[in-house]
Amino acid sequence: MRVKDLILPVLVVGLVFVGFGDRFLPAPLSTASASTREQLNGFLKGMFTGFSTYNRYHKTEEMIRQAEGK
Repeated sequence: MRVKDLILPVLVVGLVFVGFGDRFLPAPLSTASASTREQLNGFLKGMFTGFSTYNRYHKTEEMIRQAEGK
């Protein structure tokens, strides 16, 4: 069996395990699924925390703060 033939089934099983495994798997596997999902969520959140959104009213808000004396 070729590696290309195994990629899709392994990917589907992995996604089901991480996404829904804690709902229908027995105790040791359900806790592993939940902890894996929490770790992936933390990892993905950590990757995107350094980005800031563009505020087109930044200069206007800064001028208002200065005018108010804050």
